[in-house]
Amino acid sequence: MPAVTKRRILGLVGLGGVAAALTACNTLSLFNTFTPKEGGIRHVANDVAFGDDPRQRYDVYAPKNATGDLPVVVYFYGGNWASGSKDDYVWMGHALASMGHVVVVPDYRLVPEHPYPDFVFDGAAAVKHAVTHAKDYGGDGSRLALMGQSAGGYIAALLPLDPQFLGDLPVKAVVGLAGPYDFYPFDVDASRNAFGHWPRPAETQPITHARKLGTHFLLMHSRADTVVMTKNAVNLDKALRDKGTPSTLKLYDGLSHQDMAAVFSIPFRSKGTVFADTRAFLASVL
Repeated sequence: MPAVTKRRILGLVGLGGVAAALTACNTLSLFNTFTPKEGGIRHVANDVAFGDDPRQRYDVYAPKNATGDLPVVVYFYGGNWASGSKDDYVWMGHALASMGHVVVVPDYRLVPEHPYPDFVFDGAAAVKHAVTHAKDYGGDGSRLALMGQSAGGYIAALLPLDPQFLGDLPVKAVVGLAGPYDFYPFDVDASRNAFGHWPRPAETQPITHARKLGTHFLLMHSRADTVVMTKNAVNLDKALRDKGTPSTLKLYDGLSHQDMAAVFSIPFRSKGTVFADTRAFLASVL
């Protein structure tokens, strides 16, 4: 494999797009290492425990010299519910904190040892802990948004929709990036491994739990996504609006499934308006 350098990563944007750069990096850890990050951001807390398992930890990012209580954004990364580490998403923590938020990036227990609903309950535990301790990080837990890409988008969407997870904890906003919300029957290994054991499959689907909420949803998806089909966002958006829940659907062209997260990093923001659209949405509802 060619040597991976910051210059090579940036050059690949012109050759094959963001997905090619991620492939060349081989792992998100390398992508995280070589991607430039916003200045003026503090790593407020590291490895905060919200449970007893080593995977039940989160990191916190916030703008330096911020005054007042900032909105809190909890970001869940993707990885088929079977892989991932918060340590690989420092760039995302910086990107979202640069919008003026306290940003929480949790790990969660993984498939196959912990299939549905374990990883969703971990997401709920992380959110509840972050809200309880928001003031410790300079945040206002009553101005809460959940956000995630791919498998993380699933968690972010399901948490407020199914009351077994967060109860009546108010969530002002959800941002879903290329999330699976309506994907039964389970026809790939990732979904079978995560959900195939559950005796009532419909219960695992966010769309099943669409109901009237005060939460504002922003569902973002690319028509070029070949991993999670756009019908997931289209169908959930309609189901939410039919129930009276405010939802906005934004569809993009030319971005791969991985691109929908990578475009939040500094080198790749020119690939689309996803970063700017997210910033504007969160500013309007938080």
